[in-house]
Amino acid sequence: MKRIRSSLSRTALLLILACSCIQNDLPYPVVKGAITALDVPGAEAVTIDEANGTVLVSLGESIDPARVTIRSVSYLHEGTASEPEIVGVHDLSTPLHVTLKTYQEYPWTIRATQEIERYFTVSGQVGATVIDAPNRRVIAYVSAHSDLKAITVTSLKLAPEASYEPRMDQMRDFSEGIPVTVSYRGRTETWSLYVEKAELSVDINLIDPWARRARVVASGFADAANGFRYRKEGDADWTEVDQVRQDGGTFTAFLEGLDPETRYECKAYSAEEESELYLFETEAEVQLPNGGFEAFSQAESKNYYSWFDPASSDPAVKAKWWDSGNVGSTTIGSSFSIAMPDSEIRKEGRSSACLVSRYVVVKFAAGNTFTGEFVRIVGTQGGVLNFGRPWTARPRALRLWMKYECGTVDVIDSYPEDDPVKKGDPDRSSVWFALGDWDYRKFGGTSQCPVQINTTDKSTFFDKNNAAVIAYGDFFADTSSDSWAGKPEVLAVDEDGWAQVEVPLRYHDETRKPTHIIISFAASKLGDYFTGSSKSRLWIDDVSLVY
Repeated sequence: MKRIRSSLSRTALLLILACSCIQNDLPYPVVKGAITALDVPGAEAVTIDEANGTVLVSLGESIDPARVTIRSVSYLHEGTASEPEIVGVHDLSTPLHVTLKTYQEYPWTIRATQEIERYFTVSGQVGATVIDAPNRRVIAYVSAHSDLKAITVTSLKLAPEASYEPRMDQMRDFSEGIPVTVSYRGRTETWSLYVEKAELSVDINLIDPWARRARVVASGFADAANGFRYRKEGDADWTEVDQVRQDGGTFTAFLEGLDPETRYECKAYSAEEESELYLFETEAEVQLPNGGFEAFSQAESKNYYSWFDPASSDPAVKAKWWDSGNVGSTTIGSSFSIAMPDSEIRKEGRSSACLVSRYVVVKFAAGNTFTGEFVRIVGTQGGVLNFGRPWTARPRALRLWMKYECGTVDVIDSYPEDDPVKKGDPDRSSVWFALGDWDYRKFGGTSQCPVQINTTDKSTFFDKNNAAVIAYGDFFADTSSDSWAGKPEVLAVDEDGWAQVEVPLRYHDETRKPTHIIISFAASKLGDYFTGSSKSRLWIDDVSLVY
């Protein structure tokens, strides 16, 4: 028995020694280090680009970039650490590089930008001042008859709460320019101020033609009566522009009531002087392909209809421009289609688009149609869609016929914090559209359909306030369409309950041209949150753009 115990002891010892030599080759889990929120008091905006590991902080003018307080930071995963520590006071006059540490290390960069209002104006100025901030150089223009040795400076601001040497009232002789010492926030800069004679006292700087209007920008005398006159090419009579917006020596107006694809002549005037004659041509009134949903086929699947027809003789409808969530809802069968042509309930032509909200086995699916493409299904939880189609025209509104049967909310998955809902509330029809210059490399889509939406990830949902959005408009209604008479956007309601709706487009920036258009229709507004009524039905017909 002693020999047996001795043998067992040696065996156990060998096992222990062998185990002590085993290496732990199991890899650490991959836990991505990412910043999801940054609280910076006084910041006008904080933009987080997770794909590139950057945070852009837009500082208000009153904040010193050299002393920026970061009050708090949120991470994608708990337990993330940073080196150096992000919370605290930092000098963001140069980029702050940090390393986020989980099981791995992830480099991130925090940058600050700051827009400072700067101006320099003189008496008798012509046109706008040119401010070259990187080179600290400023140029104002006056007429050819001005005396550069006797200039009166009327306003000056080159930095926040700054003092200037020489003082503004001491600046008179600009024949050689004037160096100015600018002191603020414990620092000193030297700027060069120039006043030069303009070659032309009145000149048109920009003509930006739309289809039925044109934006015109000109330069003239700051303290004179300034304006524009225009006419069709070859006409004898001029039309005077009524409303002119003036900013110093720069003045701007819209020439209204123009005809598409037509050549016009325009000239600017300031006091008694006129500019040269300028010629421009308006854009075409481009319309949406398949706006009546007349073209459809089962080219993609026998389970549902798609809004294009490869067999059509019309090249505009041979390829897909509109899509829907049918790919996801009909995986079980064709009876769960949520967008289909309807030849019985229609306003014009042979059919309308009928959008039906349904509960599809495990998830609520809102009837929908949108410009873009359905990309893929995400398990049983949702789908990925790419929104948008190439577009450069600038309409004023979207006009369409709608017929809505409003159900009461009977399915709630989630909802936005600012839009709570409970069962029994009325559902809402949804129409929204936008023009923008979205970069697909930033928004996850493709060059044709740039904005990617993942219905299982709320952070990807469309943001109408994003800087890439040039113009936006929407219309929501929580009653059936036969009761819409009197709404501001509703032009008419017929005896069958069809309502003609015109949704105005609000431009955030009238100087940029779009690259894409997004249009979305849904029978349930909160369909992205899988919330709505399984009884809601929305018909769409005769969709067009108003210029």
